[in-house]
Amino acid sequence: MQLKREHIVMKNEKGIVLVVVIMLMAVLVLLGTTAIMVTTTDMKISSNYREGTRAFYNADAGVETVIAYLRTNNVTYPTGTTPTTITVSCPSGYSFNTSVVINYVAAGSYKFQMTGTGYNNASETIEAFIKKVSLYPEGADGAVAMYGGGPAVQFKVGGGGGYAIDGHDYPVPSDPNCNGSACETTASGLPAVPGLFTVMSPTITGNEAAHLGGVPTKTLGASRETEYNDFVNYVLANNIYQTALGTRTNPAITVIPNGTTLNGTGNGAGIIIVDNGGSLQVIGNFEYEGLVILRGNGRVFGAGTGNIYGSIITIGHTAKLIDLTGSINMFYSSVALSNLSNINSINTTQRVAWRNI
Repeated sequence: MQLKREHIVMKNEKGIVLVVVIMLMAVLVLLGTTAIMVTTTDMKISSNYREGTRAFYNADAGVETVIAYLRTNNVTYPTGTTPTTITVSCPSGYSFNTSVVINYVAAGSYKFQMTGTGYNNASETIEAFIKKVSLYPEGADGAVAMYGGGPAVQFKVGGGGGYAIDGHDYPVPSDPNCNGSACETTASGLPAVPGLFTVMSPTITGNEAAHLGGVPTKTLGASRETEYNDFVNYVLANNIYQTALGTRTNPAITVIPNGTTLNGTGNGAGIIIVDNGGSLQVIGNFEYEGLVILRGNGRVFGAGTGNIYGSIITIGHTAKLIDLTGSINMFYSSVALSNLSNINSINTTQRVAWRNI
């Protein structure tokens, strides 16, 4: 009888079915939970990717907005470690920072960062490298560069008054509206250019030793007459000039045509083209920053006190005399020439490289 009871107990399998059911339910719950977690993670990844892409394209739109702003506004680009900050407008539907810091990289090259944003705090930052591309010949061969034939310079006879032509690099006056002696600056320690550059041996009279400076004081080299002549013709053909002088904050191209005289007095900045038959007469105190181009028999003269910071170019002549027996000084200035990049009609801004940071 004992054996029969044990046999009956061993045949009772109702508890095993319950265990199997519980295990199956646990597996199903685990699979369901895993599926939900995978789906949720995929949705988050997809959402993050979408918002990251949105933020990137917003940043890219911001870069293009900055470049468009630089092409259409007068901006004083940095020349050293001090950056320039500009403010742009963000169009409706986009999201990027509107305060932009432009940093100097090298001559004519700059960089800035632009951050675009999306939903859920997504953000992407682009560092853009830009370059100013100029239509005018860049780089100065000298404080005075005479590319035409028969160059001649007449200096004062005495030794007083300092240099009349100097290739040492001069800063511009701190006050763009200076007057008289307040417009005089002292050469910096930056690399100098020749004081007088010519393509053939010049005829020099007067006290050259006292009134010609630079490193070297004078030199011979190749002509860039064609470049400058093409530039002058481009300016005239496209009417991108005015009759009044520009300013440091708004430099401009001024043309003095044949048969006219511009009475140079006060202050100005940009490019002056004294065309064949035109004259720039210095009267009183005159301070100019930039480039002066004398074509043909166009000339600069006067009895007033004039300081021209930048470079003077002469082209299109078989004989040319620069008379410095008065009080006109011609000082090379890299700062004055760099400001020409702010004449929008002869400059454009291009993106040359970028990286996602």
